[in-house]
Amino acid sequence: MLAIVSLVRSKMKPLTFSGVLLVNILVSVFIGYQLDRFLKTTPIFILIGVAYSVFGSIYLLIHRTKEHE
Repeated sequence: MLAIVSLVRSKMKPLTFSGVLLVNILVSVFIGYQLDRFLKTTPIFILIGVAYSVFGSIYLLIHRTKEHE
């Protein structure tokens, strides 16, 4: 039973990263949209938020990968 749980957990790591990335992007799009709507600007805050989320998530992935080596 423990072997199955361990196998599932090891297989879920890529799904965990993609889930974190998805949540980060959705939150940044929502906040960026609200800021753009409030300030009546072009979608600059959405683009900044998405870029920040993507680069931040990639940084976390690299950082966590180096910790496990």
